[in-house]
Amino acid sequence: MLRAEHSELIEDVADARRFVWLGSGISLEQVPGLVDLMSRVLSFLRDKAVSDDADSGDHEDALRQILAQYLPQETSRFEADPSGWTPKKNRLRTLGNSYSDLLSIGVVGKPSDYLLMEGARLAELYGDPSLVPGPTHFLIATLIYEGAVSKLASGNWDGLVEKALKTISADDSLLDVYVDVNDPREGRGDAELAKFHGCAVRALDQPGKYRPKIIATTAQISSLHGDPDFQHMRDRLLELTTRLRSLILGLSVQDADLLAIFRLSTSRSPWPWDVGHPAYVFAEPAVSPSQRTVLEVAYGASYGDERREIDSRSALGSYAGPVVAALAVEVLAAKYQAALSRHGDLPSTVLDALQAGVRRLVLRIVAAFGRDESVLVEFLLGPYADFMRTYFGPHAVGQSGYVPFVRGTRAQLHNGHAVLGMAADRLAVIVGVLGVGEAERRWRVSLNKETKASRIIVARNGAGRGVTLVAVRGQREAIEVMACDDWVRGSDEMVLLQMDTARGASPRSPRGGLGKGRGARRKRELDWADVAESVGSHDELLVRFETGVLL
Repeated sequence: MLRAEHSELIEDVADARRFVWLGSGISLEQVPGLVDLMSRVLSFLRDKAVSDDADSGDHEDALRQILAQYLPQETSRFEADPSGWTPKKNRLRTLGNSYSDLLSIGVVGKPSDYLLMEGARLAELYGDPSLVPGPTHFLIATLIYEGAVSKLASGNWDGLVEKALKTISADDSLLDVYVDVNDPREGRGDAELAKFHGCAVRALDQPGKYRPKIIATTAQISSLHGDPDFQHMRDRLLELTTRLRSLILGLSVQDADLLAIFRLSTSRSPWPWDVGHPAYVFAEPAVSPSQRTVLEVAYGASYGDERREIDSRSALGSYAGPVVAALAVEVLAAKYQAALSRHGDLPSTVLDALQAGVRRLVLRIVAAFGRDESVLVEFLLGPYADFMRTYFGPHAVGQSGYVPFVRGTRAQLHNGHAVLGMAADRLAVIVGVLGVGEAERRWRVSLNKETKASRIIVARNGAGRGVTLVAVRGQREAIEVMACDDWVRGSDEMVLLQMDTARGASPRSPRGGLGKGRGARRKRELDWADVAESVGSHDELLVRFETGVLL
């Protein structure tokens, strides 16, 4: 659906031309929700109210004020058993849109953020180092690592996107977290995450600097719009919203500070309504009332004329998890196809056919993970990373959990030198060959082991087990494969395909005809140059590939 109805969005993301907004919807399964936050505040006030502390009366006054305004049904229950009272969760759930007002109720003699930071202990709750990123965080991290997402803003206090990126890359310098006005001065990364409601992780580590940046109460939310201390953040969000189209993931846009940003952006330089290329798209089955307000503010008179069409085209038909999963797959496909276009050793008609082969394997991946984003994450961080690490060699890409194809946007792949320098175009070629051969029912591709995607079984349709194929970039990577136990002692029939012959054939095997190399027939080496030399059509290329691996 995304490819058919929102192809411009895929192109935007592949070229890092979308400003990505993140909201609580991406972290619902990983962090405590607002119900937990408010429950902690009420329990804190209860315990203080029944204590022997000198200020217990002030705490009781605050609690009674909250109950009177937001939970009148709970007042009698509290009075019947003050020390044992606990609010009913189903009643707290109705306060989801009022949490900022509730948290604004203060305690006499205490700081304005007292209930938030001391009562709810927000920094400890959302900055807890034991919190684990979910599939959506990891998929966003892969898009950042690939270079497809470089400008993000988050209203979430947790640090799960940052943690996911560090987990898969073993590098904390890829993403700059921006909270304080001075943070950009220390930036080193290619991507920036502006946390406009503050960061619990940093508030926990450096409370003096970052605790005042936590925004949750109504007064704090209004400060982002009017307080000079937050002018820098307001200006940055306004700049990015004006310059880039927005992709909004898990963010309801209920807070007045965000609506003000969209309103200011429109007054500065409005995005015209474009049915094929909406400026604001939401990862939602349908736009919510608060999101509809953003569209009305953004498009002005056009919204009145095209209301139904704008509402329909601005919602992607699904929530953030499936949308990000689809984008991750499509961005990879776009980058492989861009690399194919750079390959200069095959005729353009052959490369066109291989483009379809890449799409074939994309469909195989989509069919494999279905609607479960966690399965896709496991594939990308496990088998796929193994495939990439074997091709490029661990000396080149390290041992991190994910291996980007080539870091950068699709446009950079079209114009830069990294694709050819890394022989990434040849990696795209072999992926295309495997895919187009399967699409034409010449063979079937599968994994030798679920965790080893570098060992690919290629078998003729209707034939037996087939041959285990391992594709590598060049000589150094070939030697690393030949040191592996399955090559040295394994009984499987294996073919080691070296794609970049400019790096030299393996010293363990002389150059020869197709499929020649080692004397032992069950372990053979093959140079791609022997397969592709003077090929005139994709059919000829597939026949030579079949002959080379002795299918």
